[in-house]
Amino acid sequence: MRLGDIDDLTLAPGTKAIPLDGSIRTVGDLAKAGLNLLTGDLPMPAAVLKRSALENNLAVMQAYVDRAGAKLAPHAKTTMCPQLLVRQLDAGAWGLTVATMTQLKLCHDMGAPRLILANQLVGRAEIEVLARLTAAAPDRPCYVLIDSAAGAEAISDVFSRLSDAPPARLLIELGMADGRCGVRSIDEGLALARRVRDLPRVDLHGVEGYEGLIFSDHAVRDATEVDAYLGGVLGFYEALRAEALFADPDQVILTAGGSAYYDLVAHALSGRAPGVVPVLRSGCYVTHDSGFYRELLARMDGRSVIGEPPRLKPALEVWTRVISRPQPDLAIVMMGKRDVSFDIHLPMVRRWFREGLHTTPQAAPEATIEKLADQHGFLSLSAGTDLKVGDLLGFEISHPCTTFDKWSLLLEVDDDYAVLGGLKTFF
Repeated sequence: MRLGDIDDLTLAPGTKAIPLDGSIRTVGDLAKAGLNLLTGDLPMPAAVLKRSALENNLAVMQAYVDRAGAKLAPHAKTTMCPQLLVRQLDAGAWGLTVATMTQLKLCHDMGAPRLILANQLVGRAEIEVLARLTAAAPDRPCYVLIDSAAGAEAISDVFSRLSDAPPARLLIELGMADGRCGVRSIDEGLALARRVRDLPRVDLHGVEGYEGLIFSDHAVRDATEVDAYLGGVLGFYEALRAEALFADPDQVILTAGGSAYYDLVAHALSGRAPGVVPVLRSGCYVTHDSGFYRELLARMDGRSVIGEPPRLKPALEVWTRVISRPQPDLAIVMMGKRDVSFDIHLPMVRRWFREGLHTTPQAAPEATIEKLADQHGFLSLSAGTDLKVGDLLGFEISHPCTTFDKWSLLLEVDDDYAVLGGLKTFF
């Protein structure tokens, strides 16, 4: 898929937040329609991304990673939006990270220069696709994870049968006790690497880890545990290097770093070992949020292990209307679990607009979303709060990943909420 093809895509019936009069038929129509969220042009709810915040986040995160001496391969699963992924690459990202082969193929088709499948590659159909993509574009490497001899052998078998492809590029995942995938010890990892060495059509190119499973209310203790885990990743790398088990010892991928501890990962992996390419995989920075990741950024402020962390701004908002005031202390809004993330924190009301009263959005009255139903939000407020049926409310969210996947199309807006275009997702 070429990026220009997205503008020509016909929007499916039922696409949320586009005018109901049939005037918007394709993604590209949105850029020239002159719509504005505040003037009643759009049915609610609507998910919007503020261009100014996106541009800020792209710039400050890339500058931070460059200053740290690392590379950035943002996780595509956050947005699954090629228009945003291309902007991340254009801003200087080394490549992209994905979670599934479906995601990898989409990113490969749009021309990503390097890809990391941060998951185990299992299944004949999936391995065959990787082999075909590798054969078609050998100059655009794809790295995939293994944590077992069975996985390595299956990849070797398929690549041996499809001999047009160069050898598969493997990374061994180092896990942690009671965590997700990954070998559980350096000795287990060394045994796997020796097996890879003896197999045809597969090469070992590095080590992958994921430290983001370490999280509690104790920030200092968490940071200590993350440092210890990253020390294990480096120890595993050194053991593999000592046995000359890397296919290219001058270009070894060491990759970790979700959106919680990328400062600690950059500090641990950058410039610490010869021949290492340290790759961070944070994806949520592009939109940031006002909950979970804001809290994590505050923790980075306290650590400042490689200088001031990037000054990210929340770009993603979900807007909707008050549809009922059934009690003095309750407002019902048309926004529910089908529209916003709720897995970590509930959405937070930040902005308020009443047509005829306001010319720009105002700070929202003090109110709290207490619960969500499928299509409704229950907004608790003080009796006497000036909030009326029909008022527009703008909510900021926590955990952008699980808001994006509820929208096939998000609207890019300027700071006055004029619609600049549509951003198409492919979940």
